[in-house]
Amino acid sequence: MSKGRVYEDPVFEYEDSCSGRKVIRLTDYLGHSNHFYFTDPCWFNNDRSFVFTSQRENEGNMFRYDLDNHKITQMTDLKSKGRPGGCVSEVNNAIYYFVGRQLIELKIDSLEERVVSEVGTPYSPGGRANPTADGKYVCSIVAEPFPDTGKKSISYSYSSFVQNFERKPHSQIFKVNLENGDWDVIHEDHRSMGHINTSPTQPEIMTFCHEGPWHWIDQRIWGLNIHTKEAWKIREQQGDYSIGHEYWFADGERIGYHGRPRDNNGEHVFGHIKWNNEDHVEVRFPFHSTHFQSFDHTMMVGDGTNCFASDAKPYIQLFRWDGEQYVGPKILSYHRSTFNDQYAHCHPRFTPDGKYVLYSTDLTSYANMYLVEVGEFDTLPDLTEDYVAPHQRR
Repeated sequence: MSKGRVYEDPVFEYEDSCSGRKVIRLTDYLGHSNHFYFTDPCWFNNDRSFVFTSQRENEGNMFRYDLDNHKITQMTDLKSKGRPGGCVSEVNNAIYYFVGRQLIELKIDSLEERVVSEVGTPYSPGGRANPTADGKYVCSIVAEPFPDTGKKSISYSYSSFVQNFERKPHSQIFKVNLENGDWDVIHEDHRSMGHINTSPTQPEIMTFCHEGPWHWIDQRIWGLNIHTKEAWKIREQQGDYSIGHEYWFADGERIGYHGRPRDNNGEHVFGHIKWNNEDHVEVRFPFHSTHFQSFDHTMMVGDGTNCFASDAKPYIQLFRWDGEQYVGPKILSYHRSTFNDQYAHCHPRFTPDGKYVLYSTDLTSYANMYLVEVGEFDTLPDLTEDYVAPHQRR
């Protein structure tokens, strides 16, 4: 197994039993394959190719997927047992990721690697390497590790989520100059932080979050100017709502998010707001999904719940703004994912042309990637409270 190796996983097309839409399974391997987190840039080649993560031959690496011929090309040779990931910079035609303290630039076409910098932060980087819109910097985060108590424990998804929030680790957000490798801490605090997201159009602006259980977080979304180091609250939380899963709209100006009452009693909300807190819109949103993604406020995709939830709604769902409220949800496909770990979180995202939704699910044991066509919104079935999938009806 090495860089440049080509795989040709059999592609499987079928008609979704709920919506009738065409679904295409892109991968089929005895190991997990999943696309990047829905906020991480992954598209290139005029939006006909993307980078994804897959575990093959007992190693985790990054791969290229070409939609025109369904060819899969191995891009890294990391000897990793985990789920390596990075972010694509279209400006630089490269993907950026960390190996230990080294920030690596990998050219997409040639697969040539360059060590940009060996950062001297007090702790080893563990977050995403997020490039700025102009391709001049990469931003990331480090956090103080848990102290070694000598006691063995097994790690799994979110196993230390609450403890990390409570211990308030020393955390630093830093930027790396891609031309000369210089790095600089641009924000630090004693708390759990995450979700580093640079604006797709404004090189100097990024967001980050105060991480932890939503109902315990005083203020989730923060803005940061990477040059002046000014940090500010975005959608200031003063009321009884928990806010999260923020993401940039395609214009790089507005940020979408969803929220729910801190006591979980009452209707949810969906909102969007400019990075400088102007033009704030927040509306009642009496629906539930774990994640949402959209290019603007007009059409959103959500992933419902895992298949084992008490009120399970394991569907890829669409919501449309009608000028006054969100209409839906409409069922786009039945994902039936367990959400067992990040590889099995659907994290649905529209393809850049808006014609398909890309998502991951462990529907068939190992996680694989799927495309489902969007089509006409009004022809999709409604997801009502009493809806029963066709294969579950008596």
